[in-house]
Amino acid sequence: MTTTDHLRQHPTVEAGLTAEEALLESVCEGERSLGCLAWSPSDHALVMPRRHQRLDGFTQAQERLADMGWPVLFRATGGTPVPLGPMVVNVALAVRCQVRSSAAHLEWGYHRLGAPWCEWLRLLGVASADLGNVPGAYCDGRFNVRIDERKLVGTAQRWRRVRGSRDMALLVHGSMQVEGQPKALVDVVNTFQAAVGDSQRFLPESHIALKDALPELDIDAALPGLVARLVSGDCVRNSGEFQLG
Repeated sequence: MTTTDHLRQHPTVEAGLTAEEALLESVCEGERSLGCLAWSPSDHALVMPRRHQRLDGFTQAQERLADMGWPVLFRATGGTPVPLGPMVVNVALAVRCQVRSSAAHLEWGYHRLGAPWCEWLRLLGVASADLGNVPGAYCDGRFNVRIDERKLVGTAQRWRRVRGSRDMALLVHGSMQVEGQPKALVDVVNTFQAAVGDSQRFLPESHIALKDALPELDIDAALPGLVARLVSGDCVRNSGEFQLG
C-alpha cells in the first residue's frame, strides 16, 4: 500500500518529527510499502542527533537557543544541527525494499530522494539542480540538493528491518528552505557552534532559498508534484542491488 499524507501541515516541529518516525514504523510493521509525508512547522527548533548532548557546553547552548526562541530537539537520523521553522518544508519518504548488497545502500537511499527532487526542480525551470557537497554549508554532505552549487536541501536517512522479514525499511528525508534569508538560519547554527566551543562556522552564501531561484513560485501548488515524483521514483525505482519490497 502506498500512502501520501496531507501536504503542508503546520504542526510543531516535535509533532512533525514524530510523524516521520510513525511513517517509518508503519513500513517496519508491514502496514505499507511506500509512504511520503510533507510538512512545514508552525514553530522553530534546532534539530540534531542525540549524540550532541555529550558535547561540552551543550546545556549552556541549549539554554541560549531556548532564550532565542529556538529550542533544541532530537531526531533519529544522522547529520549535524539543522534549523527548522515555517520557512522550511520537510519531506520524508519511507520505502520497503530488498537489499541484496549492503555496500551501496546508503548511496542508493540518498539517490532515491535526491534524484526525483532534482527532476522536480528542473521541471520548475531550475536547470542547475544537482546533488553534491557545498563547502561552508551546515550539515554538509555529498547528497545535498543544490542550485548553482549552493545548498537548497539537506538530507539524512535511517534504515531498519521490516518485522518478520529480511526486507529493509528506509526513511530518507530532506529539509528545504523555501523563503526568507539563509543568513537567519545559518546564524542559529553558528550560535550553537560557538556555545559548544566548536570553531567551525558556516556561511550564508553557501545556502539558497527556493524563492531566490523561483521568486514567483507558489509552493503549495508545486509541492504535490514533488511528492508524486518521490512516490513514483521511476529514475531509481529498481536498480542493481535494490528492489522494492
